[in-house]
Amino acid sequence: MKKRYIIFDFDDTLANTNNIIVASWQATFEKYLGYSLSVREIEATFGEILVNTIGRLIPEVPANEVVDYYREYQNSHQQDYEVYVFEGVRELLEQLRERGCIIGVGTSRTAYSFWNYMKKLDMDQLVDEVVTMNDVTSHKPDPETIDAVLKKMMVHAGEPFDDDSGIPDSVRDAAIMIGDTKYDIGCANNARVDSVMVGWSHYVDEEAMLAEGFVPTYRMEKPEQLLEII
Repeated sequence: MKKRYIIFDFDDTLANTNNIIVASWQATFEKYLGYSLSVREIEATFGEILVNTIGRLIPEVPANEVVDYYREYQNSHQQDYEVYVFEGVRELLEQLRERGCIIGVGTSRTAYSFWNYMKKLDMDQLVDEVVTMNDVTSHKPDPETIDAVLKKMMVHAGEPFDDDSGIPDSVRDAAIMIGDTKYDIGCANNARVDSVMVGWSHYVDEEAMLAEGFVPTYRMEKPEQLLEII
């Protein structure tokens, strides 16, 4: 079935934010643990909300204190690390628009952080509907993020939405989630929509993902491949 509702993750799917995220975690671990984790270990946390990662890895310190330190470090060091849109992504979004697709984003970033980056990257006019961590109570891999953005996308498309009947199967069949972590794929699996695991940003532990029962429908190495998939 042709895909109309195209949902993207933000970090390391639309834009390369690897370096600033890794540096922020390394500084945070050094402060609270006295040592840092390897890049590979930090990459394994990508897609998980901050408080959950902190609860697992720095459980002795109040999570809100660590979150504040992490975010302050990232905000104050943005100029030190290049953040950029992946090659081909901007063109992909433009072509999706030309095909009449509705473009959504489901991200575990805060709304402020997400829009801050989108405006700096001149990407804020290329998406139609967005759901951030501020809009949901249960985070990826729970299906709430995708369900929430699909509701917004239906309204954007002028399709009637009824809270009592929920999201129809026809809409789920016409949706696809594109992401870079097991949390994105798990969210799609749980929301009963197709998914794409991207291969252009960082290492993904496929064994760990499959061990949790999360299986991507497709994989792609270049953004333009999505046009063939949909």
